[in-house]
Amino acid sequence: MATAITTTELKAKEISPKKTEKLLAEAFTIKARMKNVEVLGPPKAGALKERPARPTSFRKFYDRGDFPIALEHDTKGNKIAWKVEIDKLDYHHYLPLFSDGLCETTHPYEFFARQGVHDMLEHGGNKILPVIPQLIIPIKSECYFVI
Repeated sequence: MATAITTTELKAKEISPKKTEKLLAEAFTIKARMKNVEVLGPPKAGALKERPARPTSFRKFYDRGDFPIALEHDTKGNKIAWKVEIDKLDYHHYLPLFSDGLCETTHPYEFFARQGVHDMLEHGGNKILPVIPQLIIPIKSECYFVI
């Protein structure tokens, strides 16, 4: 008994033509001009890649526990709990360190630097003016200076 072969079965049994593998080549080379060659695109420039921030002296001092501050949780949000009165701080020492920490982007460094500078400028009075020359270098070196 002979069976009838349909056209779909016939097409399935047909031998497919030999597949040619494409070679990969970098752009602007002699190999890229050959037949059956796929030219690779340029490498990624990395412009949008996250860059690690340089370690600041603020981070070093905070990790060592040299700052007289602590985090105080409040119903209105977080605040800095100063262990020493702000008026009695050495502004020549602490204000440049806090302003250097303004480029920090991770918690708690970013919060402490911003809030520390804000509190010291708010309560500083006459102590701020002599420290301004020391603040120029940290402020100039900030990549993302935003207050």
